[in-house]
Amino acid sequence: MRNKLILPFTLFAIGLSILACSRFTTPSVTEQPGAIYTQAIQTIDAMLTQAVGQTAIAQLTQNAAQPYISPSPSLTWIVPGTEYPTNTPLPSPTPVPPIVIPPIASATPQPGMCDQAQFINDISISDGSLLPANASVTKIWRIKNIGSCTWTEDYALRYVDGDFMGVSKVYPFNENISPGETVDIAVQLTTPNKSGNIKSYYMLSNEENQLFGFGGQAQKPFWVNINLIKPNPDYVYDFVANLCLANWTSSAGNLPCPGNTNSNQGSITYITKPHLEDGRLENELALWSRPQVVKNGWIKGTYPAFKIKDNYHFITEIGCLANSSGCNVTFALDYQESGKAVKHLGEWVEKFDGKTRIIDIDLSGLAGKTVKFILKVTNNVKDSKPNAFWFVPSIRKGGIPPTVTPTATRTPLPTRTATVTNTPIPTATATATPLPTTETVVPYPYP
Repeated sequence: MRNKLILPFTLFAIGLSILACSRFTTPSVTEQPGAIYTQAIQTIDAMLTQAVGQTAIAQLTQNAAQPYISPSPSLTWIVPGTEYPTNTPLPSPTPVPPIVIPPIASATPQPGMCDQAQFINDISISDGSLLPANASVTKIWRIKNIGSCTWTEDYALRYVDGDFMGVSKVYPFNENISPGETVDIAVQLTTPNKSGNIKSYYMLSNEENQLFGFGGQAQKPFWVNINLIKPNPDYVYDFVANLCLANWTSSAGNLPCPGNTNSNQGSITYITKPHLEDGRLENELALWSRPQVVKNGWIKGTYPAFKIKDNYHFITEIGCLANSSGCNVTFALDYQESGKAVKHLGEWVEKFDGKTRIIDIDLSGLAGKTVKFILKVTNNVKDSKPNAFWFVPSIRKGGIPPTVTPTATRTPLPTRTATVTNTPIPTATATATPLPTTETVVPYPYP
């Protein structure tokens, strides 16, 4: 009986053990289908996360402001009894402006215009110069090559407009002028046979005869702008008409012609109607020579070479201009043969005293020689108005008749006729047209 009770109890215990072991054992896949769903969801989430990241990277890389597209709702897995957060789409990324990469500067500058010139300054015959009509003059411009092409011997200077001065085309370069180099362009011109202001325009041309000059497009010409006067036909040489062919300097340095009559460095110009210290108002031309306004300051003009013949005379009248109180100057006439020292022809002191002086120097001793005449004025006092004048300075055949005292004052220059005395020298007004209003004329009173 006892054995009969033990057997059922034993079987009951074994059953309880089996149930207990089964509760703590990991179930197989086939016994828990929800585990499969859980693994699938995890895989899909990982794939979606990767896809979202790749999409964002691609969007940022392409600099496109496209909104993020959330995964399709059909990909959402729902497992019964499991709560999942709502799949909220990523916010649209902030638009990224395109990245502009500046171009890398080339090590070699880009070339500009092939042919282009820059005006530096006038070496000879500046604007407004007074020159004789029908005379040969040398004009010199200083020009810089600012193009990218070299100027060769085939480049030319060409007349393009304005008053014709005898040159249509000339080849001024005897060597190459590279970009960045400066050159002096000289040309021999002949002034027209007339009085007044004239302008003549020029440009350069290249090997293909294409014109170029100054300015941003190299289309502007350069020019000659001068005043002409016909020399008095009764003079062998007219110093006023040839004023700006002389080289003018002062104790302060080189001077322009015509100059600034208010400059303390000195100046040279001409006056059509000079008012002299003795009260006369003349109607012929005079040189107004102002030395540097310091004691012993001077001004001088060296004229082009001139060949002297027998019975040639240098004639002029000198003194101070009106309204020049304190004027105290020394006039001098010198000459120089080529390669030789300067020699003296005469010297005269003039003060503002209401008197002028007539000069007549016989040049026969220089006959056959070619010389350069030098007109010089020196300031003798510190504080003054050194307004010195040379009235009708000229070289003429024959001199003043001996019946007229060379130092006479307030007396017009006489003619060369021996039987007539005290007759004014023929004026230039019969053959010379008055200069235009653009001329350098300084009215009385003088500064």
